Amino acid sequence: MGKAITVLTLGFVLSTSTYAQDCSEIVSEMQAMKRAQNTIQMSLVANHNIIADSMESYADALSATAGRAHRTVSSSLQESAMSFRDRGQKAQGTAKKLDAATADLIQKITKCLK
Repeated sequence: MGKAITVLTLGFVLSTSTYAQDCSEIVSEMQAMKRAQNTIQMSLVANHNIIADSMESYADALSATAGRAHRTVSSSLQESAMSFRDRGQKAQGTAKKLDAATADLIQKITKCLK
């Protein structure tokens, strides 16, 4: 899912990096923006599901071992936390790129409306 977000976002950012030749191109840029936004939103939903599944898995492991697997589960929790932080940082970068592309598109629309 992460690669798909990167590909869509990069495609979107690259497609909006130069000013549109005319106002008709703005529609395709807005459609690309909508696709990128949808991909980001779906990724956020998937992240929530992954976190919930992980927590359930760790809780089940602790219950099944009557707490004897404390170190193993604790270590897995730490690794998962680091992984989710990394994903969060990548998502933050993607959101910044989308924000910049949105600002650029708004500027283009403003020029077309003048």
